[in-house]
Amino acid sequence: RTETNQILIVMNSTRRAFLTHISLLAAGSAFAVPSINWGLKDKKLKVVLTGTGVRGTSFWGKRLVDQYGDILEFVGLCDINPGRLEYALKYMGVDCPTFTDFEQMINETKPDLVIVTTKDSTHHEFIVKGLDMGCDVLTEKPLTTDETKCQEIIDAERRSKKNLIVGFNYRWSP
Repeated sequence: RTETNQILIVMNSTRRAFLTHISLLAAGSAFAVPSINWGLKDKKLKVVLTGTGVRGTSFWGKRLVDQYGDILEFVGLCDINPGRLEYALKYMGVDCPTFTDFEQMINETKPDLVIVTTKDSTHHEFIVKGLDMGCDVLTEKPLTTDETKCQEIIDAERRSKKNLIVGFNYRWSP
């Protein structure tokens, strides 16, 4: 298959484990996800998305809403293009605030997880800001575009003691 299917994640029920294993969404397994609490008790994981292009809204946005809506909720969407923001709300089927300012979104929504799907050359900006603002971060590949930006990311992860996950879009299976 050319698209990632649902997966079965067998894990303990901690938030950290959920964040670590969410990157497996890109692994392409064809199993159904069981109803698991993920260690969040009665609360849903608060997620924001920055970069509402096709990859962000479909692969990470709509897919997560459809498959994990019982355990997470989008509390904000951010993009420099207001038209894409409007489309993203409708396409993903979410009702959350939209922002053109990333830091404002983080300050107002206080998310647990930031998903970064901006253009590759800006991934580091949002990863570093997200980590420094106290959020775990999930980014699509590539992590970044050069060694200087990569070092900035490594330093921010160490400094923040938060989790950084790189999700790979598994497209082709033998």
